[in-house]
Amino acid sequence: MGRQPKQGLDYFPFDVGLLSDPKLRRPRQKYGYLAQMTYISLLCILYRDKGYYIPYGGEHREDVIWQVGDMLNGRYATTAETISNVIDELAACELFSGDLFRRNIITSIRAQKAYYTATVDRKYVDVNFDIWLLSETDMKKLSSKSVILQSFISRPINTENRPINGDNQAKSTQSREQKSREKQSTEKYSIAENSRERAAALTADLERLIETDIDDNFRLDIARLLQAGMQDAVIMEAARQTGRKRPRNPAAYLRTILQGYERDGVLTAADLEATQGRETRGASAPSGRPHQPDANDAAWERRAREYQSDVRSRRLAAERAEREGEDNGNIRASEGTSGAISGDPD
Repeated sequence: MGRQPKQGLDYFPFDVGLLSDPKLRRPRQKYGYLAQMTYISLLCILYRDKGYYIPYGGEHREDVIWQVGDMLNGRYATTAETISNVIDELAACELFSGDLFRRNIITSIRAQKAYYTATVDRKYVDVNFDIWLLSETDMKKLSSKSVILQSFISRPINTENRPINGDNQAKSTQSREQKSREKQSTEKYSIAENSRERAAALTADLERLIETDIDDNFRLDIARLLQAGMQDAVIMEAARQTGRKRPRNPAAYLRTILQGYERDGVLTAADLEATQGRETRGASAPSGRPHQPDANDAAWERRAREYQSDVRSRRLAAERAEREGEDNGNIRASEGTSGAISGDPD
């Protein structure tokens, strides 16, 4: 009996742009180092086992979460629920294919390109083209020698001279599924393209309000926010706030406001109005959050540092008081014991 062909990889390319991917920015802001380490752990599982995807449905889901938790185990270990939330966030930010994630499959174009390149010299590679994201053109750009490419070209598809298992019904079903995937892909591309066009149209108005240029990276961020559901009116209001404040770095100031809106779930004009109403009602009361940037960035930074220093001082004072209380309690207990031992008998 022949040996089972190897499916996974022994190692994978850790390219220098992996952790600086803009798609990782929001998970990193939300979960810190945990987002990055969970992402890397998932890639290790993906390349090691199946090579280009991870089954994530049913019992597979619990097993994946357990494996990630085991990789993160130690001083900063976290809960299974948190790991699950991080994985959902990574998929929501398109670090993994959203369409396939909804079908309980973790994979991405980046991962499949790496797998394709790493297996180019193999004589046999078993690939499920139903979850394969690379087109024939994509693969040819990487290499024309791969057995995956040859299998892709010769795969049974809905044509007159290539029946699928001789079953017309199966052929019809696969054709419908293929058309459905193509439609979903087209709709997704259309939404993304529309967001980019809206961002480009907004840019001129934003630059006029903040009186500075907006670079391509910021424009892509704006397109991503629009695609996530943030309304033009919310972005324009953030630009008007920036224009009124006249900070030294208007683009960075505007970006900070928009990041705050995204973090707090302020996506619509109604969300913004509700947030402003809460700020107005709480203006005279002490707030547990740092002040928003003022006209002078340096002054705002000073206030933020003072706020952080005050919070730190209060925490240290509370810890010191707690320790002193424990020490006093120990002293009193010691004195009582000493008195009981050395006291004169009645």
